[in-house]
Amino acid sequence: RPEPADAVAEQQQQQPAVPNETAVLRGVRELAVETRAVPEPGPLEVRVRVRRVGICGSDVEYWQHGRIGDFVLRAPMVIGHESAGVVDAVGADVPRDALRVGDRVALEPGVPCRHCAHCRGGTYNLCARMRFHATPPVDGALARYVVHAYDFCHRLP
Repeated sequence: RPEPADAVAEQQQQQPAVPNETAVLRGVRELAVETRAVPEPGPLEVRVRVRRVGICGSDVEYWQHGRIGDFVLRAPMVIGHESAGVVDAVGADVPRDALRVGDRVALEPGVPCRHCAHCRGGTYNLCARMRFHATPPVDGALARYVVHAYDFCHRLP
């Protein structure tokens, strides 16, 4: 039985209960906690209240050296890319059977372009236009709230 439209709208528009505190790498060995605006999901995104984030070797490398190969920290960046949490807002165009408020999810940290030969051929991990959490200039997930492409959020049991 379909839910009334107002119940769906209410489910999709929950207001965050806590500020969006983030771990921001400002420069080499300069990490700070900053409160940033709570992001709103785009049409095909969900907002996730982050519950767990792993600190990866790449986070440490950016902290120690400010770069990994050609990826150079040129502006403050939120670190952390291995994360999981709970969906607390759903974009307007996310299919109803995909994700819902309250779903526990793991976030796949890289979102490809979806249009290149690699993406169309099933090897999206090789996409040259991949946007990867905590890889300059893309912010990571060591924050209370992040928005992410719904189809790169995987429902957990």
